[in-house]
Amino acid sequence: SNLKRDVAHLYRGVGSRYIMGSGESFMQLQQRLLREKEAKIRKALDRLRKKRHLLRRQRTRREFPVISVVGYTNCGKTTLIKALTGDAAIQPRDQLFATLDVTAHAGTLPSRMTVLYVDTIGFLSQLPHGLIESFSATLEDVAHSDLILHVRDVSHPEAELQKCSVLSTLRGLQLPAPLLDSMVEVHNKVDLVPGYSPTEPNVVPVSALRGHGLQELKAELDAAVLKATGRQILTLRVRLAGAQLSWLYKEATVQEVDVIPEDGAADVRVIISNSAYGKFRKLFPG
Repeated sequence: SNLKRDVAHLYRGVGSRYIMGSGESFMQLQQRLLREKEAKIRKALDRLRKKRHLLRRQRTRREFPVISVVGYTNCGKTTLIKALTGDAAIQPRDQLFATLDVTAHAGTLPSRMTVLYVDTIGFLSQLPHGLIESFSATLEDVAHSDLILHVRDVSHPEAELQKCSVLSTLRGLQLPAPLLDSMVEVHNKVDLVPGYSPTEPNVVPVSALRGHGLQELKAELDAAVLKATGRQILTLRVRLAGAQLSWLYKEATVQEVDVIPEDGAADVRVIISNSAYGKFRKLFPG
């Protein structure tokens, strides 16, 4: 219908199959405009893929754990990310495909570890296969994340069907089995269901809008990210006069510093990745 409105002003040939003497029939004009629109969309998706590839390389270099947030349209994904990060600039919108581009937002977990929450496109029921492929670029980041957070609207009458649809789509992306197995499921909008209590194991009930259950969710994410990324919690002895402490603050998550003045040193409790620990040992041997 939108396409018909776009070309309606060109159709003047009463009793004629052709438009304004151009030699094109109305059907041919529609097909040409569709091809042009398709070409523009493909170019935009190609630019989007390149942009996402660059962003992924930057995130990998800085070694921030990435949590991909998935779920149906209007399940409250963006509202939950806003609640978890405290980012006032995030503005949820009650509309289809409100999230089409990469949006990554930094948040801090109870362990003081910084993570990136990546908002993804909302799922729709009975989405045509061709449309799924067209928007596949918006789901590519899921495969490169450390953890998946599946947000469900438990107040929706088709909540179970929506869950099956999301899981089916994620399996279709051929994601690594450990990534699917470690997925954290959160039941959102429990404030709209009086007396709600989850019947499924290993889920976290929350109300992103009211702030209920957020601390429990952060604790669950903390443990899941540590397990998924293989990060270690270590206590390292460092010299106060050197660059070790500042390096750890930059490259790891410093939880606690116990200064030992008589030794000119400190015991530093950190959360650190295997690669960062290897760099630390190489830079500061002994």
